[in-house]
Amino acid sequence: MLRQVNLDPRNVPASNVIFERSAREKDINNRFRELVELCWPFHQAVIERLGVCVVLCFGKSSGRWVRERLNANTFIDQFIENNKRLWASTSYKNSNGISVVVATHPSIADWTNSATDPSHLVNNMLEVHY
Repeated sequence: MLRQVNLDPRNVPASNVIFERSAREKDINNRFRELVELCWPFHQAVIERLGVCVVLCFGKSSGRWVRERLNANTFIDQFIENNKRLWASTSYKNSNGISVVVATHPSIADWTNSATDPSHLVNNMLEVHY
């Protein structure tokens, strides 16, 4: 993804929204709210201190939660996969100009295939800010 949008991974802050290892989201689903609340202060500090303008979330649960926390409720754009699934990746913005992109998770969507690659959605949001 970072190569697709011409970003150097050494210059992009990245982490999981929850700092607990699990094979699948369903393994921590019953503790999601508790864990994400514990981890959020770190993410908030990174966003504020580094002046992050675009937050990329993989998967609907983390994306929904981050959008709620950042009040990113203004729908901007979407990418619908060009296949039988028709899964959507979406982008939103808050009143402070921070964008949140909620993309299909790369563990279940093949981003190397142009029919399922949401990179241009991320790139569009980056172009707005940079």
